[in-house]
Amino acid sequence: MTDSTPLPEQTWVRGAESSLPQISASANVEPLAEPPLAVVSHSSSSSSNDDKAIDKEAVEDSSSSNDDDDKDKERNIVRPAVERTQSTWTTTSAATSIAQPQEQPVRKQTWSEKLNPLKRKKLPPIPETRAVSREYGAGFFNKLYFQWMAPLMSVGYQRPLEVTDIWKVNPDRSVEKLQPMLEENLRKRKAAGSKRPLQAALYDTFKREFIIGGACQLTAACVQVLSPFTMKYLIAFAGEAYYATHNGTPAPSIGRGVGLVIGITCMQMIQSLTTNHFIYRGMTVGGQARGALIAIIFDKAMKLSGRAKAGGKPADAKMERPEGMVPGSKEEKKFLKQKLGKGAKGKNGVAGDGEGWSNGRIVNLMSTDTYRVDQASGMFHMVWTSPIQIMLTLALLLVNLTYSALAGFAFICLCMPLLAKSIKSLMARRKFINKITDQRVSLTQEIISSVRFVKFFGWEMSFIDRLAEIRTREINKISFLLSIRNGIMAVSMTMPIFASMLSFITFSLTQHPLNPAPVFSSLALFNAMRIPLNLLPMVIGQVVDANASLGRIEEFLNAEELEDVAEWNYEMKNAISLQDAEFTWERTSTHNTDRKPGQDPKGMKQEKAEKKQAKKDAKEDKRQSKLAEKEKLDSVPQTPTSPTSPGGLTVGEESAAQPFHIRDINLDVGRNELIAVIGSVGSGKSSLLGALAGDMRRTTGNMTLGASRAFCPQYAWIQNATVKQNIVFGKEYDSRWYNEVIDACALRPDLDMLPSGDMTEIGERGITVSGGQKQRLNIARAIYFNADIVLMDDPLSAVDAHVGRHIMDNAICGLMRDKCRVLATHQLHVLHRVDRIVWMKEGAIYKVATFNELMEHDTEFQKLMETTAVEQKTEAEEHDGDEQEDEKKIVQRKKGKKPAGALMQVEERAVKGVGWDVYKAYIEASGSIWNLPMVLTILLLSQGANIVTSLWLSYWTSNRWHLPLGVYIGVYAALGVVQAAFLFVWSVALTVLGTRASKVMLHRAVRRVLRAPMSFFDTTPLGRITNRFSKDVDTMDNTLTDSMRMFFMTMAMICSVFILIIAYYYYFVIALFPLVIMFLFSAGYYRASAREIKRHEAVLRSAVFSRFGEAVTGTSTIRAYGLQKQFAKSVNDAVDDMDGAYFLTFGNQRWLSSRLDVVGNLLVFAVGILVVTSRFAINPSTGGLVLSYILTIVQMIQFTVRQLAEVENNMNSTERIHYYGTELEEEAPLHLADVSPSWPEKGEIVFKDVEMRYRAGLPLVLKGLSLHVHGGERIGVVGRTGAGKSSIMSTVFRLIELSGGSITIDGVNIATVGLHDLRSRLAIIPQDPTLFRGTIRSNLDPFNEHDDLKLWNALRQADLVASEQSIDDETGRIHLDTTVEDEGLNFSLGQRQLLALARALVRGSQIIVCDEATSSVDFETDQKIQKTIVRGFRGKTLLCIAHRLKTIIGYDRILVMDAGNVAELDTPLALYDQAGGIFRSMCERSGISRQDFFTSQEARMGEESPVLERSLSAVMRV
Repeated sequence: MTDSTPLPEQTWVRGAESSLPQISASANVEPLAEPPLAVVSHSSSSSSNDDKAIDKEAVEDSSSSNDDDDKDKERNIVRPAVERTQSTWTTTSAATSIAQPQEQPVRKQTWSEKLNPLKRKKLPPIPETRAVSREYGAGFFNKLYFQWMAPLMSVGYQRPLEVTDIWKVNPDRSVEKLQPMLEENLRKRKAAGSKRPLQAALYDTFKREFIIGGACQLTAACVQVLSPFTMKYLIAFAGEAYYATHNGTPAPSIGRGVGLVIGITCMQMIQSLTTNHFIYRGMTVGGQARGALIAIIFDKAMKLSGRAKAGGKPADAKMERPEGMVPGSKEEKKFLKQKLGKGAKGKNGVAGDGEGWSNGRIVNLMSTDTYRVDQASGMFHMVWTSPIQIMLTLALLLVNLTYSALAGFAFICLCMPLLAKSIKSLMARRKFINKITDQRVSLTQEIISSVRFVKFFGWEMSFIDRLAEIRTREINKISFLLSIRNGIMAVSMTMPIFASMLSFITFSLTQHPLNPAPVFSSLALFNAMRIPLNLLPMVIGQVVDANASLGRIEEFLNAEELEDVAEWNYEMKNAISLQDAEFTWERTSTHNTDRKPGQDPKGMKQEKAEKKQAKKDAKEDKRQSKLAEKEKLDSVPQTPTSPTSPGGLTVGEESAAQPFHIRDINLDVGRNELIAVIGSVGSGKSSLLGALAGDMRRTTGNMTLGASRAFCPQYAWIQNATVKQNIVFGKEYDSRWYNEVIDACALRPDLDMLPSGDMTEIGERGITVSGGQKQRLNIARAIYFNADIVLMDDPLSAVDAHVGRHIMDNAICGLMRDKCRVLATHQLHVLHRVDRIVWMKEGAIYKVATFNELMEHDTEFQKLMETTAVEQKTEAEEHDGDEQEDEKKIVQRKKGKKPAGALMQVEERAVKGVGWDVYKAYIEASGSIWNLPMVLTILLLSQGANIVTSLWLSYWTSNRWHLPLGVYIGVYAALGVVQAAFLFVWSVALTVLGTRASKVMLHRAVRRVLRAPMSFFDTTPLGRITNRFSKDVDTMDNTLTDSMRMFFMTMAMICSVFILIIAYYYYFVIALFPLVIMFLFSAGYYRASAREIKRHEAVLRSAVFSRFGEAVTGTSTIRAYGLQKQFAKSVNDAVDDMDGAYFLTFGNQRWLSSRLDVVGNLLVFAVGILVVTSRFAINPSTGGLVLSYILTIVQMIQFTVRQLAEVENNMNSTERIHYYGTELEEEAPLHLADVSPSWPEKGEIVFKDVEMRYRAGLPLVLKGLSLHVHGGERIGVVGRTGAGKSSIMSTVFRLIELSGGSITIDGVNIATVGLHDLRSRLAIIPQDPTLFRGTIRSNLDPFNEHDDLKLWNALRQADLVASEQSIDDETGRIHLDTTVEDEGLNFSLGQRQLLALARALVRGSQIIVCDEATSSVDFETDQKIQKTIVRGFRGKTLLCIAHRLKTIIGYDRILVMDAGNVAELDTPLALYDQAGGIFRSMCERSGISRQDFFTSQEARMGEESPVLERSLSAVMRV
């Protein structure tokens, strides 16, 4: 399917970032939706907003799941008019509609528009789909003058451009065409043994355009030097005429002068044309290279091995020496030393630098590194043409000034190496800054992805402070770096001035008369050198950056690929066969693990000291690790992907036990067999499934698979797509099979509750669905995929008991009965239904047997089963009649009108120019509004000095004041120095103020985002927020002040030159006036479309970021399903969509340049003719001065307009950050009245008539709930999905404000307490345990508020460390300094739950909320957690949403929720005795008898002593 398809049923959703037309803005109408999925839907009434509207990217139309939409899909039908608004958190609403192309209404024109010949009365219609770029198939002259851009620019001038106006990428420049070429060229270059194969392959791929660009630039460079030289003859002609009239001799013919003027004008035209084509070719080659690189980076990311991700290399990896290196030579020693320093070889066959290719680093390659390659390509040819141009200039200067020119040239030659050296130091600093930036972006990403959790704990301000600390360091370094760069720029800008001074002074002192013709021709030549000299350092910098980036990309492309650990044999008898197999996870990457995400990257001295220390420690480390291997502590639960590092050999690393591995695996599974994998937390169940799914590396043995596989991981990866797309997952849509799967996974009731059924969009990472729904979507996807081997990692953990049974009956033992199924589970009550049981212990298979065999012969298994025996008895007898009745009632109650189901907000995009309020806010953020006049004053002074310097030269050549030579020379030199000083002061002031503004605005934005209500995060893709906090901030930090500086400088220069010309040739005004009008028209015409194209490009770029980032996080799922190609196509489509707009920005700029150059060349012609016509009246030295300036200025005119547009484009980033900093809705204040430090003392909670809805306009979720919880009381909360259990918790933490009623804690109404004061006094153990990258210590206590002993005690209470392990003992798998990876993925889900529990214990709050905290753990661990909760939180108020009913029967009271209100509330026994009560029926369903309330372990938890319990668990382990 081509990327023009506007429907959402593409194989992978475009998310909110779709390419559809936006037509009407709309009023702010409240959306309607249903909890538990907080889904925004929209309706609207159209209105137009001529002022600054916030335009939205279109959101797709959606329809229900039937065959019709697929027929539509194939026929590319566009559905009519679905309009919708934003949710309540955005201020200006805007809507989108999908409509037939329509004639725009005739509108009333303003008087200025009537006067404007380019404005039409009737607006052009909005096209239905994107057309192919006009460049494709354009004729020669069309391409020569970029006339193919004209239709788009015309539309852009009439009305704001919509997405469908933006043409699709030229097919010759599409990723589809370029990627195979690049891959093939790379393969050839590698085969040929090229030193830098990637650079060479890029050259091979884009050779033709690259060479044309180079030829154009060489021509332009030569002509640029020859124009000023030809000018010498024009000045000489004017001089002859001037002196002829004064001396009465015959004057030369006017024809000679006019001929020279025409010649110079023609040369200028050739130069402008070749320059335009050089830049256009350079930029398009860059954009194409970027697109192709993103595509191959994505393909590689899908194939990357776990070992490469973790930063290891195969132990037998050979070190490649560069060609021609003599063995044993000094070069070889140096090379080896360098290489070994980078990646010391560790033990366990792990080598490598330990800085693995984490998801963040891969995304960084895609965003930053490819962008750098793109940037460098634009002006690349200047690297070699500039030296040629400079040599040619020198030759002509020697003709003009004889050997005196060498004085100036020698000065330039001396300065250049110094500049080069300082630029080199900039590179080193930039690398250092990049590390800090990476840190800031990673931390921001982590905070935002776990924002719900951060809010629960009231950690927003602490995290903001941590970010601010990193940001301050980053900004100071950037500010310093840019100031150095400004110094370099000031020197390189004034270098021609000083060079020309030296030459003229030498020329004068060597008794040569200062003749205007050679002097001003030379001045123009020195000025012509300014452009290559200015740009050369920048271009070299870009090329060096790009070279480093290509090095990183090449290193990534050479990283180890995942070998398919399985052999495939579709003929074999069994579906799975494992023989003596051993699989291992990888060691954790050491990337920044030794510091918190807020510490400085190490300085060089510190690193040297650490290297010395590391050598000393190496021996000790080895000894320790041997000890650790000897003492294998049985009591410590083992960890998949356990964080380790090579044994002490890498700088600053601790030695640790080797990564978790499973060994001696022998197992055959039949083609229609159901196997259960059981074992305690950390025994290797997930690892066995991971090995079968291809996630682990096989070290020995064989694994053969006889059929296709589908994988259902423990941690469901849900896309930001519709429910239907998440289930269909790229397969053909088959309505009958799809509906069977929906029913088998019990998703029908959920779909009926959703606003748009299965076309409802799910938030990123499944943020808007409950854990159970996520897990069921996960199972549904695996079943729908219809593979013959289905691997399911504990899929029943997050679902309610009756739903679990439904799935077991209808899906696992129903639809999939003829498949090979491997099910890892903690739900022991399903074991009697499986064919065989695989029992894992400590990473090995302990036993494989049938259920009956284990029940008969294994006492340990019998003990395990005793806990669940009752459940099986009742299960066989039970009928689900009443349950289904209830479900139906709920569904009927919830059914209603189904609006469209887009959830993700469409990114706001300002339509008119960046408003003055944004500029004002930017200036104010720099410290004061008075900074603007200050900066402008310094600029005027430096520009004044520049003009006066040149004027003084003309006075000197004509000896106007008859002063001694020394005075002329002295004043001339002094003026030059003053000019340089002002220039430096001005650019430093601009940079310092700009970076200060950037810091202030980002701080404001981060603060506002973290203080935004949850509805904002539910409806905004993570990629969009990250894009603002990385790309937009980078623009503000590094490019905005640059573009401002260039704009102001060139603008000031142009104005001063025009003033100078008018002072001498007042007729110039006549030529200038129409030309200025033409200039302003062109600029306005250009900016109208340039701004919109750039904005669309930014929004389409977000789509690339989102799509790439999302797919990279789901690599293992995508691989297990074998859908790499499909996801790659989706990313490539997004890149092509972005490039369509991106390449138009270049065409747009060149269209403008080629037309403004005509204006500039006419100015040159006008001045030339004026000089010729007034040759008798005006001194030739003045004529020379004016001519030398006008030649310099032609280049600047179009540069100025482009810089203005660049400033506007970059201000767009400021606007986006400013929007986040000022427009987002905020939660209530963090602090209100003072609260007693000890509050809440008792923990008494009173709910009074509590009403709550998720957003205005939605139905109530809690309907007048009243409840009194006594201090220190333990309350278990039960109820069906959607009954409002979690909503109670949200109200206690005020994540959602009440619509009515009140909640008081210890007599204080929580609405009167600041959010931070409230949340910091409560603790929660959430359903999804969130861990941050760092160590266990930094996770338990991120802000160092507690001592280690307290943290250790919490770990021990949570049963994460054995009672006999001491705090200093770091040999165990878990200690305070154990590394925690991104999202804590190096711990099993059970261990993460225990860590979340430990975190709540550390907090020591009086009120604890527990939200289904034990959903992902086995029965034994669940009991442990419950015991810890009961004992660790004794005397505290506990609200616990129970996952297993049995765990709360010992609580003080049970609250049964139903339809948002209290259905039953009493002691467990009293509720059980209520015949026909909801609680009673739930107990019967779970097999709980009256006896259990007295005798079961759960009922007596509070009474047992820890000592007795420990001895019991020790007995159980044996």
